[in-house]
Amino acid sequence: MHMNFRFTHWHKITTSFSLYINGFSKYLMPMKQMLLIFMIFIAGCLSLDPGATSRAESRAREILIVYTGNLLAELKPCGCSKEEDQGGIERRMQYLKDTRKKHPHILLVDTGDHFKEPTRQGKLKAETLLTATEQMEYDAVALGDRDLVYGSEFLKTRTQIPWIAGNLMIDHFEPARSQVKIFANGLKVGILAVVDPGLFHGHIGLSIEDPKQTALNLITRMRETKKPDLIVLLTHAKRESALDYLNMEGVDIVINGHIDTESDAVDMTPVRKDGRLFVQSSPRGQKMGELRVQIDPDGNKSFKHNLVKLDSSVKFDSEMVKLYEQYNEKVEAMFFETLAGRRNRSKQSIYAGEIVCKTCHPAEHTVWSGSHHGRAYNTLRKINKAFDPECLVCHVVGFDLPGGFISELDTPGLKNVQCEIC
Repeated sequence: MHMNFRFTHWHKITTSFSLYINGFSKYLMPMKQMLLIFMIFIAGCLSLDPGATSRAESRAREILIVYTGNLLAELKPCGCSKEEDQGGIERRMQYLKDTRKKHPHILLVDTGDHFKEPTRQGKLKAETLLTATEQMEYDAVALGDRDLVYGSEFLKTRTQIPWIAGNLMIDHFEPARSQVKIFANGLKVGILAVVDPGLFHGHIGLSIEDPKQTALNLITRMRETKKPDLIVLLTHAKRESALDYLNMEGVDIVINGHIDTESDAVDMTPVRKDGRLFVQSSPRGQKMGELRVQIDPDGNKSFKHNLVKLDSSVKFDSEMVKLYEQYNEKVEAMFFETLAGRRNRSKQSIYAGEIVCKTCHPAEHTVWSGSHHGRAYNTLRKINKAFDPECLVCHVVGFDLPGGFISELDTPGLKNVQCEIC
């Protein structure tokens, strides 16, 4: 009956239009122009087809989940080798700007562990990294065990960062337990985060609820009240235990983060199970995780995973370049502030130095002088890092040790990577 009505309605329109044209065409225009207007008229009517909207709505909707984690205070890659020249806030920001231009529906999340061990320079890096995180506009940032090394007050002041922790109760700091993001295409995504209590030993002012029970409670509440199309669980745990969350009812995607040391080999292979997906964050921000999620009108989900290397093919963002320069200036000031203290600790040298070695081993010294180790200090000078304590440790002899390298002026004979430091 519906089809007959539409056909009759269409027949009346076309008949009326034909009569109009037949009556006036010989006075107004030649036949070719008449046909052109007729085709335009048909196109306009078809665009009013009430079925067109429903067909458009029947197409699958898509979001792009971008995830990071395990940054371990890596503001900029070392760059001493091509393989390690990946990551850094300058490239990450440029990647995000480029990706947001291409894809209108992005969910940006982080699985935690932004910092390393607490040091004076480490705190400068932490402050810079949090400023960068604010400017990158994350949707959810989970807390890792290393994120509390400077205390909760250090994080609490960063109100623009959307901290999230479902089972982690922290004195004087209340991150969100869960949250929901609604995209312009209508998709609604729920986000929650839980941590493994075993990773937080030694921290005070904390109480940690059972992660699995907390996740179940939050998912149930979210399904009942917010009715999301997709639920993303951020976990901060060892990979083996985080994989168990693929068995949890209501979870669609598990994104895990945590490594014991920055040199750990991290298995980033995605795992699929019963329509759910598990992925692991890249260490030190070297790669950006991408997860394209499509959801059809029946709620069926499909996933497409990708890891994007932040290598030299990604340009530096100018905002982050300025932010890193400000950090560098603070590190340089700190180096000269502590110079007197290092001089007082290193009054007696315990290292012979390359000149003494050369007297007995001239041939070996010649080979060493032409090697990367023999030019290690100049590498720092070229990139304006000859004052950076974290770099000097690997490029001179005995930095910050009794009798070791103090500065280029104080101890020129201890520059570069010499025999005694190996």
